[in-house]
Amino acid sequence: MALWSYDHKWQVFGACLSLLVLCAWLASSLRVDNSFEAYFDHDDEVYSAYLKFRDDFGSDEVSFILYEVPDREYGPFDLRAMMQIAHLTNALQEEVPFVYQVSSLANAEIVEGDEGGLEIISWQRDFPEDQYALLAFRDELMSKTIYLDGFVSRDRRHGAIIIDMDRSSVDPIEDIRLNPNGGDELDNLYPQVSFDKIEEILKRSEYEGIRFWHSGDVALNSEMNRALKHDSQKLGAMSFILIALLLLILFQFRILGVLGPLLIVTCSVMCTVAFMAVMDWHWDMMAMMIPTMIFAIGVAASVHVLSEFWFYYEKSGNRREAIRETLYLVGPPCLLTSLTTAAGFMVMSISPIKAISHMGWAVPIGVIASFILSVTLLMFFLSFGKDNQRKSRHPFFRHGSEMASSGLLAIADFNIRHRVAVLSVSAGIFLLALLGITRLEVDSNYIEDFSDHMQIKTTTKYIDEVMGGTAGIVYLFDTGVKGGIKDPALLKEIERVQLEAAKHDYLAKKTWSIVDLLKDINKTFHGGDEKYYRIPESRELIAQLLLVYELSGGEELGEYVSTDYSRANLQIRCRNTKTSEFARFNDSMNEYLDNNPISHADMTMTGIGRLWLQLIEHITTSQIKGLMLAFVVISALMCFIFRSVKVGMLTMIPNMTPVFLTFGIMGWSGIDLDYTRLMIATIAIGIAVDDTIHMVTRFQHEYQRFGNYQTALRSTFESVGRALMITTIVLVLGFMVFVSSAMNGTMMFGLLMATTIFLALIGDFFLMPALMMTFKPFGPEFHVDTPRRSISEQVPAVSVAKSS
Repeated sequence: MALWSYDHKWQVFGACLSLLVLCAWLASSLRVDNSFEAYFDHDDEVYSAYLKFRDDFGSDEVSFILYEVPDREYGPFDLRAMMQIAHLTNALQEEVPFVYQVSSLANAEIVEGDEGGLEIISWQRDFPEDQYALLAFRDELMSKTIYLDGFVSRDRRHGAIIIDMDRSSVDPIEDIRLNPNGGDELDNLYPQVSFDKIEEILKRSEYEGIRFWHSGDVALNSEMNRALKHDSQKLGAMSFILIALLLLILFQFRILGVLGPLLIVTCSVMCTVAFMAVMDWHWDMMAMMIPTMIFAIGVAASVHVLSEFWFYYEKSGNRREAIRETLYLVGPPCLLTSLTTAAGFMVMSISPIKAISHMGWAVPIGVIASFILSVTLLMFFLSFGKDNQRKSRHPFFRHGSEMASSGLLAIADFNIRHRVAVLSVSAGIFLLALLGITRLEVDSNYIEDFSDHMQIKTTTKYIDEVMGGTAGIVYLFDTGVKGGIKDPALLKEIERVQLEAAKHDYLAKKTWSIVDLLKDINKTFHGGDEKYYRIPESRELIAQLLLVYELSGGEELGEYVSTDYSRANLQIRCRNTKTSEFARFNDSMNEYLDNNPISHADMTMTGIGRLWLQLIEHITTSQIKGLMLAFVVISALMCFIFRSVKVGMLTMIPNMTPVFLTFGIMGWSGIDLDYTRLMIATIAIGIAVDDTIHMVTRFQHEYQRFGNYQTALRSTFESVGRALMITTIVLVLGFMVFVSSAMNGTMMFGLLMATTIFLALIGDFFLMPALMMTFKPFGPEFHVDTPRRSISEQVPAVSVAKSS
């Protein structure tokens, strides 16, 4: 394939250029989406329950605006401040795209009794613009527990504006465009357009003197989407530039050594992104990592080909002969490493999380594409220049190359002299890592994914502290009967569950349901008598009270019950915290419900908090299965490659060791395994095995030439060691690019992956030789008078073009 491409270089270049243009056109249709739609399949039971909740009660996405009036005596109940908030409430309702309803202290409903019925009043509509009247309204409102830590803090210092949206990030693309003909860029899509408008309104001069904090689903999703887009552009560019500089230095300023590999990985990335566009996948948090991964991983095949090519070209002075020699020697290992890396990623495709499953298909496309282009398009670049024009290297580079060779031979000699010590130390470190692994915890925290310098993180934490949280859990009660919610027995069961949930104040900060509204209506209907702040005993009275409330102009029932009164929800506002806290809450509530079951309805837990729990459960189980499957698949491939179970299983020891060491470091350092770090194991095995294949393949080849393990080891280090160092440096620095991400999860993933790959090289340079020298898997040593020629030296140089 390489020789044919060399002989038909312009046809190959034209085909690759056409492919690049086509892929670029297809890739332009991808859109950013980091909503739960990017992670869950519609067949998922928990996600289906969430969608059912949305069908009944609309979008549960909100923007939450906390505010403070620091320089006025009555804080949020200052007359001028209240007038500003009333004006702001109207502006948000009228100007923000995709708004369903804006609620604040200015338009909050207060239920009051009058002769023979109820009256629904609000400050904006029914109170005079007078400070004393406003203070009377404040006292009335503070007596309504449903509003405390909702619209106003208990210390009366902070107020809140809640913007309910009529769109969700999981809606079809055509429903979330602001301008139907404006394209699918972030600035024309929900939630970005809503978030930007809210921010613009809050900065207006007419609201001077009020300090705002803006968070909630709209703000968090918008900032996450923007961070992903920024990271994908910045990290890709940084990776490209960094790899270019590395190749320029490592290949001694040979332009072809830089231009060829970079164009190859660029084409590979474009093929991958085009594949994602054809599959109608979206650009989510996992997809953002793909280009940088392919830049780092895909360049390895080119590096091995170029490294061998320059070596043989300097010996022969013939480009075509050097290509033939190179591809006979490193072509099969490069193919095999591409297949094993692809296999390591493809086991991720079994994950029920769509974003991870998509990555499991997308990255192998890029890896295989980079190999194919390395033996086709790279030949186009290697074909330029006249034969027999060998140039002596600059003394600086010659000296550097000699130092590298001396260092590699020193490592080989160290392994020969101290193989027992290497194995003993490796065993001790491995046991220490296993102890660290026992301390690992699988956990995640959405807010902690944001970098500390991002304002949204500080804002959200402050709102959590002041007003009780921006995350939510919902219990959905389904009677299956029209009007079933009006049964007093069921309402008491809802109240019982609500009271139990409120006891878990480490997570649950506020609860509300139809029970709160009904008890308030009942109390008001009976002249404010506290003994009537309870659920009425008869179904008829409940129906009558709810009817009177609606006829009086009450508009909040739709937040708690479905239109036919067959379903109701219990909403629990929670702190944004670790998923383990949500799991603790879920386990405790399940235990309570097992002992005190609900008998009048089917109850389901849903909401964002439940989705996070399901997400971490899916990732944990799928990645454990994926790790086991990756081990089995790659072990089988290694046994097949070397045609020996003994060799195949020996090679897996230094491949698994870096993963165990990294997890051990995480355990001792108190770093949790979250939804990104859990992928390290399966990805690292697929990548780490690449160097092992090159190392052992060359070791086996050199052993067959010399018949002596020590000589074969020295020759292996001298020939392939430099290329392994180059690819490891490229991979380590390629993943270290992630450290500059705006997202902490991505940053930590890159740092841990770089650590694992570095440890993999240490394993291949020390542990692997010690194992080979100890177990002698290729058979007993034999005497050779004259070293055998290399494989390619035994094959006549036949022109593919002429023979065909």
